[in-house]
Amino acid sequence: MAFSEIWLACLEQAWKAYCQGSVPVGAVWVDAEGHVRLRGRNRIHESLAEPPHLAGNRLAHAEMNVLVQVPPDDYFSMATGILYSTLEPCPLCMGAIVMSGVRQVYYGARDREAGATALLQATPYVARKQIQAIGPEPEIQSVSLVLLTDRLLRLDSPRTPAFIQAFQADDPLAVALAQVWYREDYLQRAARQQWPVQQVIEGIVKAI
Repeated sequence: MAFSEIWLACLEQAWKAYCQGSVPVGAVWVDAEGHVRLRGRNRIHESLAEPPHLAGNRLAHAEMNVLVQVPPDDYFSMATGILYSTLEPCPLCMGAIVMSGVRQVYYGARDREAGATALLQATPYVARKQIQAIGPEPEIQSVSLVLLTDRLLRLDSPRTPAFIQAFQADDPLAVALAQVWYREDYLQRAARQQWPVQQVIEGIVKAI
């Protein structure tokens, strides 16, 4: 299965996050000509990041790490491009999107637990921005949820069951595969062997 260059760039960032022990979410901003200009990944479990990226705290989400790269004077130009994310933006990231100038968002996987695209109509101020949020993308969703489910099982936080239940509602096959691979350490071995993201994607698509 061939994914677009843009979605491959997002998934590459998600895979890098997974390999670094963070939550595997990746995002990019694409300009009006369709070129990937800004890249970011979740870094909440990483201690260091090159400025201006965020790391080591719960604000270090993928979309945030794209948007913190935007100079203040570029606010209006952000509306000419598109923000892509492997996962539906959460309330934190949706707020940043609203304030960043971005007016179109594509997301790969739905997040019934923490996704916040519904907030785009929550207040008159936000609704006037007329931000479009488009998703999910079924193929991207499957890859994204395999990575996310495996990582959440490893983190074993009190919120892990709720997230996995939410993911199951949209892609039970991806969650089931991730649970098997979690027990087999499949993705952990792939990370240690430094598989390129395309190899990881092909493994997931073939297994599902």
